[in-house]
Parts: sequence; C-alpha cells; structure tokens
Amino acid sequence: MEENNNVLKYVLIFIATIIGAFLAFYFVADITLKTMLSPDYHMRRAEKMMRQMDRQFDRDLNNNIMVISKSIKNPVEIEENDTGYKVTISLKSFSNNSKNIKIDVDDDNILKIEGSNEVKKGDRENLMNISQSYFLNRKIDKNKITREEHHGKYIVTIPFKTDK
Repeated sequence: MEENNNVLKYVLIFIATIIGAFLAFYFVADITLKTMLSPDYHMRRAEKMMRQMDRQFDRDLNNNIMVISKSIKNPVEIEENDTGYKVTISLKSFSNNSKNIKIDVDDDNILKIEGSNEVKKGDRENLMNISQSYFLNRKIDKNKITREEHHGKYIVTIPFKTDK
C-alpha cells in the first residue's frame, strides 16, 4: 500500500507540474498577445524609435558627420556698365581653378553659371555645387565674350550687341 501511495504521490506531483507549466505558459502567452495586439503598444514603440532617430540625427549633425548645407557668400557678382555686363566669380570656393566653372549664354539671353568643387581630406569629403541663371535685359554679342583670371577672380565680360 505504501508503494501505491509513493507512486500516486509522484503521479500527482507530475500532473501538478504539468498543469503549473501549462498555466505559466498560458499566462505569459496571454499577456504577450494582448500587449502585441494593442495599438498603444505599437504607438509607444514608434514614438521610441522616432526619438532614437532624432537623437542619432542630432548627434551626427553635431559631430559634422552629416552636413546638409552650409551657407556661404554668393561667389558671383554681376555688374552692368555702358559697354556690357561684367561677371566676377570668386575662385576661392572652386580651388582657384576656373575649369571648375561653366558659363553659357543661350539664345534667350539667359546667363547660366554652374560650378562645382570636390575636396577630399583624409576620410572627409567636401562638395560644393552652384547653379545660377540670370536674365540679361539687353542684347549681347556672344562672339565677343572674354574670360580672364585675375587675383583669384574669374572675370567674364559680355559686351552689348552694337547696332550697325
């Protein structure tokens, strides 16, 4: 009889353990599913991710890892005098090289200035691009346009068309 009691005791302990494990699993699964199916849970996660992205963006911006734009003085100056237009471009922003600048005047009297420069220092890379267009009020003579470099400036002279 004592042997039957020991067996019964072990069987009841085994059944109680199985029921306890099932209840624990059911309780944890129920809480997890209720949490995961709740819209509040997903909103809190999305807000947390957005805060993390904002902190990372601020950290990168402050460490100069990522610079979206940098304000610089316009390197292009245009003057109109009695004989034509004088376009002066500071070459400092373009590594003092006029080959980094493209100037064109189309048939509609629109002056287009494009410039770019790329400077690599170690693992850093600085890029600068400009593109500007100007409408020239008076007719110009495209065949007499002159270009010259003088003291870090690229000077383009665009004479007016003379009526003959």
